[in-house]
Amino acid sequence: MQSLERIQTFVKVVEANSYAAVAEQVNKSRAAISKQISSLEQELGIKLIERTTRRLSLTEDGALYYAQCKRLLEITHEMEGLVSSMRKEPTGTLHLCCGRYFGEQLVVPHLGEFLEAYPKVRINLRLEERIPDFVKENIDLLIGVSMPGPSESVRRKISKTRYVFCASPSYLERYGTPQKVSDLSYHRYITHSMRQPDNILTLGDQQVTLDPYLRINDAWSMLTCAQNGLGIVKLHDYMVRESLQTGKLIEILHPYSQEEYPIFVYYMQNRYLSPKIRHFIDFLLTKLKKFNQSNSSLFK
Repeated sequence: MQSLERIQTFVKVVEANSYAAVAEQVNKSRAAISKQISSLEQELGIKLIERTTRRLSLTEDGALYYAQCKRLLEITHEMEGLVSSMRKEPTGTLHLCCGRYFGEQLVVPHLGEFLEAYPKVRINLRLEERIPDFVKENIDLLIGVSMPGPSESVRRKISKTRYVFCASPSYLERYGTPQKVSDLSYHRYITHSMRQPDNILTLGDQQVTLDPYLRINDAWSMLTCAQNGLGIVKLHDYMVRESLQTGKLIEILHPYSQEEYPIFVYYMQNRYLSPKIRHFIDFLLTKLKKFNQSNSSLFK
C-alpha cells in the first residue's frame, strides 16, 4: 500500500513541476525524491510522470491519480483538524437560540454547570420561537425545534415528543368536549402563528380547516391562555405534562395525538464543529438523557 509520505511527495512534485524544488522544500536530495516517485509508480504498476530534460508532465493515469491524491490529502487534513479541535479547550461566545419554554425548562437550569466546566466560554442565549438566520444573526445552535430548520444547516435529533390537544375544565364545561377532529370547527382554537399553515390540522386521514380564535407566536402564552379557559390548544407533551397532572388542563382527542415527532438541534454545516459547539451538544444530550429517564412518559 502506498505510504502517505510518497503520496504527499507525488502531489508536491506535480504542483512544483520540479524534483529539485521539492527536494529543497523537504531538505532531501533530488535523488531521494525521484526514488520515492519511482517506488510509487512501481507499487501502482502505472506510469505517473513523464520526465524530460526540461519539464515534467503527468500521464493520463497520473492525472487521474493526482486528483484522487489531492482529495485524500484534503480529507486527511480535515481529520487532523477535527482531532486537533477535539483536544482544544472550548473558548469564545456561544450563541444559542431556542423556544422560551424549552429553554427555561431544559437549557437555562444547566447553564451554570456548563459554564463552571468550561470557564473560557461565554453564552448569548435568545429565547425566541422562530427560525433565525444563522449567518446574519451569528447563531451557533438552534435548540429544541420540531419544525424544519434552515436548508443549509445540519440537524441532529436530540429527543422526540408528541402533540397534545387540551383545554381547561372551565372551557370544556362551557363549550363541550370535541369527540372527533371535525368537531374542532365549532370550537375556539388557539394556534401558534409560526405553524404553516396555522389554520389546517391533518391527523391521519382526517383534515379540518379552522378559523383560529387566537393566534400567538409564543407557546408558553398559548399554554397560559388555555389554562385561563380561552380555548383549545395543541402543544408538545412536555409543555402540558404538569398542567394535565394538576388538572389545570384536560387532554382531549387522545386517539388523534399519538404520532411522535423528533426534536432537533440545528447548527451550520462546517467541516468540523468548534469545541464550544461540540461540547455544548454533548452536554445537552447528557442532560436530556437523564431527564428522559426520570420522565419516561414525557420524552422517550
